[in-house]
Amino acid sequence: MAKLSDYGIKVDDIDSSKKIKIRGAEFPVDFHVKSMEYVADVYNDDYSEFEKDTNDLLSRMSGKMTMDKLSANDLRIMRCLIYSMLRTGGLDEDEETIYRLIGMGNDLLRVYGVCMEIFTAGAFQVEDLKKSKKPQDFQKSSKKTLKK
Repeated sequence: MAKLSDYGIKVDDIDSSKKIKIRGAEFPVDFHVKSMEYVADVYNDDYSEFEKDTNDLLSRMSGKMTMDKLSANDLRIMRCLIYSMLRTGGLDEDEETIYRLIGMGNDLLRVYGVCMEIFTAGAFQVEDLKKSKKPQDFQKSSKKTLKK
């Protein structure tokens, strides 16, 4: 069997993450299949429900998102996406710690904006998830992996 190194690819050299600035520090963020597990860990629903709620949020905001327009569920969606992308980027903290880091206000909106750019560029379609031969791939990850 061939390995990626046989094709000149070194996985350690691949850095698809972008950086976001929160409270003066830069953090890598990324979105891929593992991110979907982190979404399920904190969203308490399946990924397709999160995506549906996200699409509803975006359609209601019509591209003009401000803090005074956001409901508690909207904030939950935003925090969930940011949490999953920070975790995928390599931050090893629980959701409550990350939520405290993010805070509220303009920082939340700015960070969410960066995360949404990445999310929409690489988002999976619900139809693709339904084609999976292994539905367990998209279930909640073990909470053991989230603890230190």
